[in-house]
Amino acid sequence: FQWNSRDGSLFHPNDWKYCQQINDNLHIYYTPMDTGNIMLGLHALEAYGWTALGPAGNGGMKGASQIVVRKNDDDEWIAEDRYSMEYTTPSLDDQQDVQLLFAQQDEETGETEWGVVIPQNSCDEPYDYPLEDHMIYMIWALGSTHDFSFHGVNRGQATVNLMGPPPSIPDMEDHDHVDLVMPNVSMVREETDLDPTNSFICAYFDMEVLGENMGFTFNDKIHMVGYEPVITKGNGQFLHHMTLFSCEGYVQQLDDSHLYHQKVVPGCTNMPRGCESFLGGWAVGNTNTVYPPNVGVPFGEGTRWLVMQVHYYNPDMAEGVYDSSGLRVYVTKDLRPIDAGVMSFAVGVKTGQHPPLPGGQKDVAMETLYAEPDCTMGWSEPLTVFSVQHHSHFMGLHQEIVVERDGVNLGPMRSEFVFDYNHQSGAEPNNAVRYLLPGDRLAASCHFDTTSVSANSTVQIGEESNKEMCLPTLLYYPRQEMTSFAYAPPTIYSKRYIADVEWCSLPSSDENFVSKCAKQLYSDVPGFSRFFSARLEPSLDYLTICNSGGLTERVRNMAPGICPDNGCTESQSCSKEELRTWAENFCEFNCDQFGLTLYPDLTRTEPYNTANIACPNSFFDAPTLAEPAACQAKGGLPQTIGLTNGMGQVEPISEDQDSSGSSLVWNSFAVICFLSVLFV
Repeated sequence: FQWNSRDGSLFHPNDWKYCQQINDNLHIYYTPMDTGNIMLGLHALEAYGWTALGPAGNGGMKGASQIVVRKNDDDEWIAEDRYSMEYTTPSLDDQQDVQLLFAQQDEETGETEWGVVIPQNSCDEPYDYPLEDHMIYMIWALGSTHDFSFHGVNRGQATVNLMGPPPSIPDMEDHDHVDLVMPNVSMVREETDLDPTNSFICAYFDMEVLGENMGFTFNDKIHMVGYEPVITKGNGQFLHHMTLFSCEGYVQQLDDSHLYHQKVVPGCTNMPRGCESFLGGWAVGNTNTVYPPNVGVPFGEGTRWLVMQVHYYNPDMAEGVYDSSGLRVYVTKDLRPIDAGVMSFAVGVKTGQHPPLPGGQKDVAMETLYAEPDCTMGWSEPLTVFSVQHHSHFMGLHQEIVVERDGVNLGPMRSEFVFDYNHQSGAEPNNAVRYLLPGDRLAASCHFDTTSVSANSTVQIGEESNKEMCLPTLLYYPRQEMTSFAYAPPTIYSKRYIADVEWCSLPSSDENFVSKCAKQLYSDVPGFSRFFSARLEPSLDYLTICNSGGLTERVRNMAPGICPDNGCTESQSCSKEELRTWAENFCEFNCDQFGLTLYPDLTRTEPYNTANIACPNSFFDAPTLAEPAACQAKGGLPQTIGLTNGMGQVEPISEDQDSSGSSLVWNSFAVICFLSVLFV
């Protein structure tokens, strides 16, 4: 770096282990110390008043901690520990966890520098973040005077690891890329019966077309190694999210006879049939996503079609807006060693999935989504998590995924004190939960502030921006078959298997049966559950279902156990008596998965109170998580620091000493940044 630094610098390369350039006018200096403290310094050009720097959970002001260095009314330099929970002037923290070492500012040029000491962990949550050995967001701002007030546009964010060297940013231009962008679509919602301010539009992309210039076909395995948003100029205000899916047809069969490259689906609130394999996405406040050098997200492998869904939010119903936004996807044919995956936690996403939230509440939570140990035991090996992303809408207040291992609460995957709709970028996980093990319990939860609507109203759950949502996700490797979890109210989801769980605990009014459940199954199979009613004609009876082929055989294959296993189904000879007896057996199994015993056994008459529909054992009672361990402070103030002056001598500075003098001699910042590499 070429600096026009003048004599009198308070920085010296002997004192600072790392230096990171934020922009042409701003550098951060930092040194992790054996005492558990961190020495943090800032050098800024064209700064004529207060300056601020501090950790932020998402890169925005909400939930951020700031170190503000300025002159007070007595013209003395001070350092203040502040925090902000909203877009307001940060408040002074009652617990001041900062020690000023030095500060000075040239009133003519605005060249400013200061150094402070902060602890790695003050245990002052939710006002100070613990500082660990991973990348975090830091925000900075420069004021025009020393009266602490609004900073205007002179602010920004950066990712920094205060415990290690500056990050090495991969050059994605070394990779091929494809632009998956909307083909100049109108932001008009086709579904006229739904909210017109929220448009969901999809476009298909043909792997054969995408690979023409890069030498691959849809039969080849390709790795996605990163992606970034491509936003049409002036349209950023309308974009809510963009999600990319592969049409593998695992859940629903894909009919591609009508598809062509860049085909648009103007009414796409629900993803097209067969396109359910999530590859990646962007939301408001996100930037680019780059995968570790040894992993990539696979696609292709015989899957020809990709589909992009873009959610536009147009609250003022602006007319004549056309869009060509999307994702620039970086790919490689040189496969990396490990396949990466995306793990989602759908706590509340679709309308009807979760009950509405009450209005007028400062802090109201959705139901917690649990991935129980018997579910995560399905992972083939430990997982490495490299990014945690939180997603809600405008009322989102806080969300987290807590990890419990062998009865020990390891804490949340990510530290973010306050969710911010405008800053939804992913962040590296906390150190204790960077690796997930088979048998871990995961608990995803979201909190909301619904005071913007009246207390006698509700907030609906759904994908539209004027509804609410809870969808945290993890980027991890190696990829697993089970990659998504979803909450469902057990009283509603159980109807897929039995229309009324109370049948399990009631006697039959027919002497030919013991339980009401068995009588209902025998007398009305199509009405026994939503699963059967969606697939069987109302006129089909139990005898016909268990003694016929065709459609009923396909239904039997989809609902194993519905008919006797003694061979009578294969010979189409099941008798009424056999089916009456078997109905009791089927009901006993069916009721057991809801936590109920079958009449006349009334051992348990209350069903399980929660469900994760992605797990083999979908229904269970919500566990009580272990209490997290008490916070262990790391570092402490004041600390005497020996800083090197221009003559190579060490001058100790502590909290009680005046560190704003000019006895130290300025040095070249170019030398400091160069020498910092030698300390790595």
